Amino acid sequence: MEKPKLVLKEFVQHNEVALGHHQFRSLYIGFHPMSKNMIVHDGHAAKVYSNGEVIYRYEKLGRAPRVAGDTHAALTWSKDLLFIGGWLKAPPGMIEVAQYERILKYQDMRNKYSHIHAIYDNDKVEVLWSRKWDDKIPPNNWYGEVTDLLYDEHEDSVYFSRADGHAELGLWKVGVSTRDAEFIVKNRTVYKMEMKDDKIFATIFNPIHTDISSILVYNTLNGEHKFVESFDFPLDNNKKIQIRRVGGQIVQIQNKLIAFYGGALIHIDPQKDIYKLYPFLEIRNPESERPSYIPGFRAQKVYIMGIPIIPANPAEDLRDMSARTTFGLLLRIDPVVPQIISESGAVFGMAHDGENLYVGASYANHTGVYTYRSGDGGIFAIPVKELFKKPWNPIRMWIHDGAYSPTAGIDGWFGGIPLKGFSEKKLRVYSPKSTKIRVAEYSLFSKVREDSLTLNTGWNMINLNDYYDMVAFKLDENLDLLQAEIILE
Repeated sequence: MEKPKLVLKEFVQHNEVALGHHQFRSLYIGFHPMSKNMIVHDGHAAKVYSNGEVIYRYEKLGRAPRVAGDTHAALTWSKDLLFIGGWLKAPPGMIEVAQYERILKYQDMRNKYSHIHAIYDNDKVEVLWSRKWDDKIPPNNWYGEVTDLLYDEHEDSVYFSRADGHAELGLWKVGVSTRDAEFIVKNRTVYKMEMKDDKIFATIFNPIHTDISSILVYNTLNGEHKFVESFDFPLDNNKKIQIRRVGGQIVQIQNKLIAFYGGALIHIDPQKDIYKLYPFLEIRNPESERPSYIPGFRAQKVYIMGIPIIPANPAEDLRDMSARTTFGLLLRIDPVVPQIISESGAVFGMAHDGENLYVGASYANHTGVYTYRSGDGGIFAIPVKELFKKPWNPIRMWIHDGAYSPTAGIDGWFGGIPLKGFSEKKLRVYSPKSTKIRVAEYSLFSKVREDSLTLNTGWNMINLNDYYDMVAFKLDENLDLLQAEIILE
C-alpha cells in the first residue's frame, strides 16, 4: 500500500514538558530536496520530524527538557540540504531579581541558543551555526534569534537574519562548507528576506515600535547596503510618509516586491527605486496599539505557480485576546490586488508539493499567556486548485472601534481591505454625529479613486459593490467613538 503523502494529518502532541510563554504551535514545514521527505520543525517541543518520525531533539545543543517556542519560520534549502533556524532553551528556567522591594521573575536566558541546522537526505542532522548566552549580557537577555534563512547557490552560503533579542541583531552569512559566520549589517532588527537581482530586500522586525520601519537593500556583489525609511503615499498625492510598525513577510511577483508591515504594505519597484506605501488590513481597536494583522509574521510563505501565498494571523502579542478580530486570514498575493482566500486559525507553517498546500495551523496565536506549551495544532492539506478560486467563505471584520483622530492609523486612513472575489461588499459604521467619510479605492498599479460620503448619526450601512480593489477610509474630524465593520460575502 502506498504511503500517504500527508503523513502528519491532524498531528498533535499534548504532553510536552516545555514551560514558557505562548500557547500556539509553530509547526514549520519543508520538503527535503533530495529525499522528498516532509520535514517538520515543531518549535514548541524542540523536535524535528521526517515523514512523521522524530529524527532530532536538539540533543547536540543542550540538555533536556528543551523548548523552542515562538520561532519565526526560518527554513530554506539548497540542492541537497534543508536548513532550519531559530532558538532553543535547554533547559528553560526562571530567575528571581530583587527590585524596589519586590521580587520579579524573569526568563533565564543562560541556556538559550540561537541556531541553524542542516538536514541531510538520510535524515542526519548537523549544527551549521549556533550562539549561546555569555556573561557579556544580563542573564535575562539573549543574543538575536534566527528569524529567516536565504540560501545563495553562487556563494554556497546561507544568509540569515537575527531580529528578536538584545545583541548581535542584523544580517549575517555563514558558509555551508566552511561554517564561517560573517556579521554583515549590524544593529538593525533585520527580519524577513527576499533575493532580487543580486540584492537582498528585507523588512525590519521593530517589535516595540521604537524604530522607523524601513526596507533594507543589501547588494550581495559589492557589500553595500541602504535603508529606505520614507515611502510615497499614493492616497495623498504621493507625499512622503514614515511609519513605526512591526514587519512581516516580503514576497516577489512580476519583477516587483511587496513587503508587509502591521496595517500596511509597501509596493517596491526595484528597477525604478520606487517605494509606495498603502494601508492594508489597518484595523484599530481599543485593546492594543498594534493593528490586528501583520501579514506573514512568524510565518512561512510559499510560491505556487509563481503566486505568493501567506497567512495573516490575528491579534499578535495581545495580552487579552480581542473580541473584534480573532480569526486568521489566508492571503493570495496577486499582482494587482491581494485576495483573501479564507478565514482560518493561526497559520505559521506552509509548504507545497505541487498537488497540495500543507499548512501548520493552531487554534491560538502568539499571545502573551503564560502556559505549558500544549496548544492544539496540526498539519493539514489543501488541494492547490482550491487556492485559485473565489474566497471560500463570508467575512465580517471589525476595522475600527474607539476614538477616531485624523492623525491616527496610516495618516488618518484605516481599513485597506481587499475586495477582490467578493460579490456583496458593505461597510457598517456607527458615528455619534453627522459627518463625512472619505472612501479611497486603489490597486498596486492604478491611480487612487476617492469618494466622499455622508454618515448620519447612529448606524449607517454603506454599499461598496461599486468598488473592486482595496478600500480604505478617512474622516476629517475627531470623534469620541467610531465603530466600523466590513461585511464581505
